Amino acid sequence: MAAKRQVTLRFRDEYVRASKKQKGVILDRMCESLGIGRSTARRLLAQAGRRTHNEAVPAERPRRYSDRSRELLREVWMLMDMPCGKYLKAMLPQWLPVLRACGELDAYDGSTFDELMTMSAATVDRYLRPVRDTARPKGIATTRPAGELLRNSITIRKAGDELDGLPGNVEADTVAHCGPSARGEFCRTLTVVDFATGWTENASARNNAYRNLSRAEAMIEERLPFAIRSYDNDNGSEFINAEFIAHLQALDVEQTRSRPYRKNDQATVESRNNHIVRRHAFYYRYTVEELDLLNELWELVRIKANLFTPSKKPVGRSSTRDGRPRRVYDRPMTPWERLKRFDREDRGNGGSGFILPGRREQIEETIAATNPAELVRRIHDIQDRLEAMAAPRTRRLEKRLGPDMAYLDRTLARITGVTPENHNETPADTD
Repeated sequence: MAAKRQVTLRFRDEYVRASKKQKGVILDRMCESLGIGRSTARRLLAQAGRRTHNEAVPAERPRRYSDRSRELLREVWMLMDMPCGKYLKAMLPQWLPVLRACGELDAYDGSTFDELMTMSAATVDRYLRPVRDTARPKGIATTRPAGELLRNSITIRKAGDELDGLPGNVEADTVAHCGPSARGEFCRTLTVVDFATGWTENASARNNAYRNLSRAEAMIEERLPFAIRSYDNDNGSEFINAEFIAHLQALDVEQTRSRPYRKNDQATVESRNNHIVRRHAFYYRYTVEELDLLNELWELVRIKANLFTPSKKPVGRSSTRDGRPRRVYDRPMTPWERLKRFDREDRGNGGSGFILPGRREQIEETIAATNPAELVRRIHDIQDRLEAMAAPRTRRLEKRLGPDMAYLDRTLARITGVTPENHNETPADTD
């Protein structure tokens, strides 16, 4: 923009005094220099010429939204657990009536709510930018490759492979709550997400040993409102082992795996590792002392994420006016709304539906009995307790390792994929 202003001022006086033919030449030179259209160049020069004759500062643009509506926006954004503008806009019709009925927003009048409902997603993001936390801490990858023989017995599913687009095709991954070091024992969170609906379930285990991770898998399978039809995982030994393969075969579930070092093959679950697991459980080191509290957290997060938080799904591709490709998304819907839509379509085609018996009534009762603001407050309370328990341990470990040892630990874990201890055992924590 500064370069555009300089070039415009360079041609301004010459353009004002020029004849019609000379103005055309000046416009061509501006278009060639700035890569803009003639109409844009003409408008810039005309505005600069008017400013030379009238140096008065233009009047400040009047505010469309009042200060009270901006305060309401910030409060609602915090109660919704800080979604982006597009999702907040889609969540307002569901959340606002419930929040007002529960007395969460009694300090605001009807006109303030009307202003909030008319705000666009871009306006929401612009108003919330000063209060957003832009920090992006990084974790450590601790995936340990499984044996080649077992790995080659499982079919590879690539990023471009087509699925049938129906509920039941899930992706799974684990997140290590190891803090700055992969040494010793620490908790793992198993994430399972449905590709078609976005339904996400989490459960934590003491470590990566199958006897512990299988309990987390059983908790997730019990909570899912639909049956699993295919199970896609990475190449970690927590998934590719004889016991887990036999478990999926007993359920008649097809198992596939991603290619090594190709995260795009599991893009759906990788995104949940960030904005579900890391966003709610942070980057601290958790041990068996925090295990029950972590699972209590996931019980609440699943309700918020699956029943009250909408998301968008890509439905196709198109091109912009200048020919650049872009993705086309459907309207934001919660995973529960997507699952009901698939169930309704399947029953209309003569099928038995995807929702398991008794789950629909159970979920609808949960929605009717839940105050989402109170749900978010309970989540924040558990997060505060987790931070109070794990932050001192994490800081002690960082201080003990120092920056050089911490960097070496991360590098070794990333290159070899092998942590110093045997994950099938339960060694004492380094603290």
